[in-house]
Amino acid sequence: MHRQYAGVIAVACLTVLAGCGFLAGSEALAFSASPALPSDEALAETGYEQETVDRQVVTRNFSAAGQTRTVEVTNRLAQYERGVDLGPLGSQRAAVFVTFTSPEVSVGGRTFNPISEMSEREILQQFESQYSGLSVGEEVGSQDVSTLGQSTELRRYEGSAGLAGSEVDVYVHATKFQHEGDYIVAVGIYPQRLDGESGNVATLLERLEHSGGES
Repeated sequence: MHRQYAGVIAVACLTVLAGCGFLAGSEALAFSASPALPSDEALAETGYEQETVDRQVVTRNFSAAGQTRTVEVTNRLAQYERGVDLGPLGSQRAAVFVTFTSPEVSVGGRTFNPISEMSEREILQQFESQYSGLSVGEEVGSQDVSTLGQSTELRRYEGSAGLAGSEVDVYVHATKFQHEGDYIVAVGIYPQRLDGESGNVATLLERLEHSGGES
């Protein structure tokens, strides 16, 4: 459901490259991220199950001064879900944890990635049209979480989403940080009625495994 989101980020990155004049040369430029995945122990502890791990490639040809250069960016998207009891709505896979990794593009001694300039709010705007009518409201808190050898601020927002034909109040957590050449975004979404679910989101984030960019 987040395929369009990955494409938006990759196209933005390619647009930056085109606007900065780094089209000299004939060989294709290729940049690839590695996935950021919760450990098996974290999944067992929180009850989340892997839904998908996708490799999403965006390729564009840019022309300038009579030359054409191919630029390829490979992003990685991983999604995990947990079934929860929503009372009258029954059991639904309504707790979702998503990671998105995008490579840092380095050309001519300069580096680029649109995520580096985006706030968590701007990142979540990419999700709003993709997650069953998700609407993200005000920020209601944050916490520092240690992951992959660094501390990152996990922000929490109020929101609503469509589940089983009904509108449900949800919390949305989001953070972004850089690790070994990739930018990592983590997003957790779950119904507000779930006590303690923020702890599960923090656990999944704390125990991410990521090996850095693949190229």
